[in-house]
Amino acid sequence: MLENEIKTFEKNLSDLVKTDLGKFVLIKEEQIIGTFAAMQDTLKSGYEKFKDQPFFVRQIVAVQQPLNFANNYFFA
Repeated sequence: MLENEIKTFEKNLSDLVKTDLGKFVLIKEEQIIGTFAAMQDTLKSGYEKFKDQPFFVRQIVAVQQPLNFANNYFFA
């Protein structure tokens, strides 16, 4: 899931770092929808445009940190 979005992010990361460092990027499939100063604005735009469809949001930083998410169901 989101393989195309991740590839699009990685392909464009060097340009995004030059122009939008520190902002958040919204990507759907192979298209960069926009960059935003705040994560909340990025998420709001994604939900407005894509409703319940998956979309990709990531902060634009020079060195990417691994993201780990836990699901509470694993700890029940």
